[in-house]
Amino acid sequence: MWFQWYQVQEGDTLWDICAWWWGFCDEYRVNRIWLANRRVIGEDPGQIYPGQWLRLPYWEVNYPIVPGDTLWQLAEWLYGDGNAYTRIVHRNPWITDPENIQAGWWIWLP
Repeated sequence: MWFQWYQVQEGDTLWDICAWWWGFCDEYRVNRIWLANRRVIGEDPGQIYPGQWLRLPYWEVNYPIVPGDTLWQLAEWLYGDGNAYTRIVHRNPWITDPENIQAGWWIWLP
């Protein structure tokens, strides 16, 4: 398993959960948690609610592509550099055209 379940408690933020999970937090790590739970949280990582179940990734994130996603944007969120999209392509060698990814695909975000 690549993650552990966590139930959001009253007063939790993604930053608090991130710091608890990894012992410290930065934008890179909080974005990993957000992307692992984007279907539950939605587009605003600041909006989590008590009772939600979140997946806390150990390292890599198994991510479902949603409409509008680009590998460049995912790399920008994860690594702070859109040009690092090649790391994602390297981990998912079956992607033959990085400019043409499809909603519904599941990819690994290293």
